[in-house]
Amino acid sequence: MSIRVTHVNYHDNKGGAAIAVQRIHEAQKLCGINSKIIVAEKSSNQNNIIGPSSTIEEIKWKFLLSCNRKIERLEKKKRYDSNSYNLLPNNFVNKLNKIDCDIINLHWIGNNLIPLKDIAKIKKPLVWTLHDMWAYTGSEHYTLNKRFISGYYKKNKSDYIKGIDFEKYCWEIKKKYYPKNLNIITTSNWQLDNAKNSYLFKDMDIHKVGLPINFDFWKPIDKETSRNLINIPKNKFVVLIGSERIDSVRKGFHLINKILAKVNNKNILLLSFGRNEKNFHDFGNFEKINLNEIKSESFDLKIAYSASDLFIAPSIQESFGQTALEAASCCVPTVCFEKNGISEIVSHKKNGYITKEEDTNDFAFGIDWCLDNITKNKMQENLSIIKNKFSYNLIGNKYKKIYEKLI
Repeated sequence: MSIRVTHVNYHDNKGGAAIAVQRIHEAQKLCGINSKIIVAEKSSNQNNIIGPSSTIEEIKWKFLLSCNRKIERLEKKKRYDSNSYNLLPNNFVNKLNKIDCDIINLHWIGNNLIPLKDIAKIKKPLVWTLHDMWAYTGSEHYTLNKRFISGYYKKNKSDYIKGIDFEKYCWEIKKKYYPKNLNIITTSNWQLDNAKNSYLFKDMDIHKVGLPINFDFWKPIDKETSRNLINIPKNKFVVLIGSERIDSVRKGFHLINKILAKVNNKNILLLSFGRNEKNFHDFGNFEKINLNEIKSESFDLKIAYSASDLFIAPSIQESFGQTALEAASCCVPTVCFEKNGISEIVSHKKNGYITKEEDTNDFAFGIDWCLDNITKNKMQENLSIIKNKFSYNLIGNKYKKIYEKLI
């Protein structure tokens, strides 16, 4: 009899965590696991994804999301990244406990999906895959502050919080109510080190399992064909940049102009995708084409990668970096900073360039170096590097072994 697992995530296809959950789900099904996903917001029509059962439930989630945003305003804080407080009661855990399965695998449960006090009420063995820092911080999905290591106290309240310290309040609830049977999965060494050093998870069982990608879909299209589809000149070096959100400080886009000003190669066309189209127009003095928002797992995104010579990912903090993995699968190198999840996907001077932390000079050098030294043929030769680390079969079976030990 196959293992039955229910994955829990707020969205089914919006945001990086949702895409990751879909890929984990597909990888597990290939390995014989009976996998389902339950979400608060469902926009797909897949039968094995459980969404709200009524219009009233849909309205409830929108109301709770609105309340989360109002609590955020009470902190009067200078924003670095988003926060989730998960303080308001709901009956979602009751719905979870009625599902017939062997394992509950939590993922991105912010926006009040599961109230902090209710996590311990889940009756099945618990696995929690971390897609950001929220599980072991107070309420922050990402933070540069080290309170998650030492603990949240009045004496170390962040200077950027001018109002109520909800980060401390949420952390104290997590400390009191987290169950002892949590099995934590991190997706990178960066995330693993954070979790092991955190006050809340230092005594938990922690594993490292990367995120999978479907190499049957994510593979390059002929460059000439893909460039013709986007009307890109053949004689240009195409540098691709994009993200779901470029207004988040941790994504590092505030460093782009400094980086591009130091790039020696001037025969560059900057190809971009994502929201905040106006911001993309401010990047550098190069010719630009903006593709606007592109759906994940789409042919259009694969065309964008295939038309490019290089992908740049200037994130300061990133739990994994699925865009860099997609780029590598399409034989496009990536330049990134060290000490985050992206740097584990990139093999230095093989399928990209890893630069010193927040060093814009080194990043610019990395762009020039990759354009001069890494060809599509070299990327094709190094494709085995990522296939040996992130295939569906490999990742699916790693999860299967963890589940088998629990049941």
